[in-house]
Amino acid sequence: MPKTKMVDFEEFLQMDKENEHRLEYFDGEVVYLESPSVKHQQVLLNIAAEFRNYFRGKSCEIFISPLDVWLKNEEKTAKVKVQPDLMVICDKTGLMENAYEGVPVLVIEIISTSNQTHDRIRKYSTYMEFGINEYWMVNPELKTVEVYVLEENEYKQAAIYKGSDCAASQTFNELKICLEEIFPSNNN
Repeated sequence: MPKTKMVDFEEFLQMDKENEHRLEYFDGEVVYLESPSVKHQQVLLNIAAEFRNYFRGKSCEIFISPLDVWLKNEEKTAKVKVQPDLMVICDKTGLMENAYEGVPVLVIEIISTSNQTHDRIRKYSTYMEFGINEYWMVNPELKTVEVYVLEENEYKQAAIYKGSDCAASQTFNELKICLEEIFPSNNN
């Protein structure tokens, strides 16, 4: 589990400016993110390349970490800053020079043993609470992709993909990513 610390919002903003670490903020709790592994970066780059090809010429755009995302919707007063590994943003009105304020349509987190609880519990419930339509959890060790879709304000598991499967988005028609294309071979 990543290291955490409790601080008020103003203190967090100061920490965030002065800290060389990547930080997330969950309405009072600061989470220090570890540097990603080589395998994590390989998988992220492979997924980003597939997503970039799909979204080329479309109105939605993909972004990869590190990009601060201040989750914001009309019903929530909580202050939450996350850095998803990959996100699809369709409402670009919240894009700023160094951050995004709003709710991405789709978020992907690449999980590892050190951040699994954070991604499976904290981010899962936060993304669901803020209304992110689709959440993918990618596990490079197990070479699986879990896809969750928001239905009636709760995530429902659409599928778990493994082996020679192709993971399919439930939000974007014809967005499919074959797992053999995103997971590095064993000799890397």
